[in-house]
Amino acid sequence: MVGVLGPVLAGAGAFVVMEPLTYAAHRWVMHGAGWVLHRSHHRRRRIDSWRDRFEANDWFPVMFATGTVAAMAVGAGVESASVLVPVGVGVTLYGAAYAFVHDVYIHARVGRLPVLAPLERLRDAHAIHHLFGGEPYGMLCPIVPRELRERAAARTTDPLVRRPAPAV
Repeated sequence: MVGVLGPVLAGAGAFVVMEPLTYAAHRWVMHGAGWVLHRSHHRRRRIDSWRDRFEANDWFPVMFATGTVAAMAVGAGVESASVLVPVGVGVTLYGAAYAFVHDVYIHARVGRLPVLAPLERLRDAHAIHHLFGGEPYGMLCPIVPRELRERAAARTTDPLVRRPAPAV
């Protein structure tokens, strides 16, 4: 039992630490030097075909996953770095939760899901990010300043709604 607890705690700790790391990457990388890729995510665009569902911003999870897989490979091959395997599992689980909440639920990149009440607060917070281009940068535990929440409440348009392709 004790031998299992260490890796479980390492994985759980990695999952928890990913939220502030994701916040920092989103705020200072994606909205900084990485804006060249991330701006594609903040543009309204038409979805005419399956190819239109991809954006330059999709390179970020590819890069992050590549780093995680590389770290896990080192952990699998180097005994003294074996903690990287459960840490990589925690990071991967966070990435899967992020992808589900952000890409599947909020942005409906694979089709609309029914409303899931526990995720609506996250959707509203992310809508505020898209509306004003700043806070909140977090995804699974976003902190929305009251002023932004009030400004958003006064708006009538949803910044997350993408225009459907015209009927042919």
